[in-house]
Amino acid sequence: MLITSVDNPRIKELCKLKTSKGRKKEGKFLVEGAHLVNEARKCGCLLEAYSLTEKEGYITITDNVMRKLSQTDTVVPEIGLCRIVKKEELADRILILDGVQDPGNMGALMRSAKAFGFDTIVLGEGSCDIYNDKAIRSSQGAIFKLSFIQADLLEYIPALKGYTIYGTNVVNGIILAEAIASDKLALILGNEGNGVRKEVQALADKNLYIPMHNTESLNVSVAGSIIMYSLRAK
Repeated sequence: MLITSVDNPRIKELCKLKTSKGRKKEGKFLVEGAHLVNEARKCGCLLEAYSLTEKEGYITITDNVMRKLSQTDTVVPEIGLCRIVKKEELADRILILDGVQDPGNMGALMRSAKAFGFDTIVLGEGSCDIYNDKAIRSSQGAIFKLSFIQADLLEYIPALKGYTIYGTNVVNGIILAEAIASDKLALILGNEGNGVRKEVQALADKNLYIPMHNTESLNVSVAGSIIMYSLRAK
């Protein structure tokens, strides 16, 4: 099958998935590039695949159609249509995000979370849409290997039983090296500009900070990666 027109009804439907509203309504999202298409295929959520060249199992589209679908400046050779799969399993290590808004940070945190064994991410109010194209690209496929839970953190955290809960606070926290990596723990990271809300910090067993030389703060994805590495399962 070859699609040559950007006005093709199927292409118009796919373009709706560029918005968060469209993705939520359809329960679907797009991934760009061969690596992400293959990762989607491995996890069983790939519905259709589109390619610039004729390939078995792909719908062939022209360059102008690929440009219409793509959300990057560089035209990718493949795009995949995926279904949103709800996975809400609770891992022994949980990453809780209190209003992380930047999709690049979101994707980077997904990638680090998977690398260091934080296999569940709890998304608080104000957090970025995990199916944003930049978040997906930055995750490098980690989005397909994690569980995600949307929650009101002020209700969710107190109900989280059996976990040591660490918040982050550069002023009133303990040094990261003093944190104990217990069998079951949760780490709270906050908004890029404001950090973790005070009322959410108050729910943590302890708050942590990373000692730094001549630097006031780190990007949330960098800080989160350092802390998750330190608290990873030994």
